[in-house]
Amino acid sequence: MTDKNTIPSSADKILEAATLLFAHDTFSSVSIKKIAAASGVNSALISYYFGGKKNLYQEVLYTQAEKFLKLQNTIRARKESPLTKLRIYVDSIAEMQQAQPYNIHLIYRELLSPQPMFENYVRNKLYRIHQFMAELVDEAIACGEIRTNIKSTHVAFTLEGIIMFFFLTQRQIRDIGNFSKGAEMDYLLQALNTYLSSLSDSEEEQNA
Repeated sequence: MTDKNTIPSSADKILEAATLLFAHDTFSSVSIKKIAAASGVNSALISYYFGGKKNLYQEVLYTQAEKFLKLQNTIRARKESPLTKLRIYVDSIAEMQQAQPYNIHLIYRELLSPQPMFENYVRNKLYRIHQFMAELVDEAIACGEIRTNIKSTHVAFTLEGIIMFFFLTQRQIRDIGNFSKGAEMDYLLQALNTYLSSLSDSEEEQNA
């Protein structure tokens, strides 16, 4: 991604246009012609910079995944407890999606039903987004912050499901909840943190 004070190169324009197109449609439905038209460049430049549509799509996925992987490195370096790190990670993902809501379509579509040609790439890169969340849950269980009868992968999928559903239905949520624009993010963060708080309740409290 280029600095806002610099003029984007043709490669930047192609990558940005392709990201938006692939976020809204499948790999097979987005043509080189569409990408060229959306980016305002000659279609030959797509092959020149990226070696074709397949490589361009992989670069789109790589760019989006790197945002999450950099966030993970930042979270790992923090000194807080595992549960606090998990809260920060979840809140940060929600804020990232708020800034670029189309990202979630790309990332989770490939996580849930990866294109066969990118399956290994998805496992090596994108799966780490989910796995890191599960690792934090395991660490929180080990130090007593989360109940031991909780399965980390279930927690990770639940958190991801809350985030994904919110951003897929954000406009409807705003209307149903009568939220002012932007206030619905407070609702999302509250929902995520309420769920995380429930994980550390004692079994007696849960059965009361």
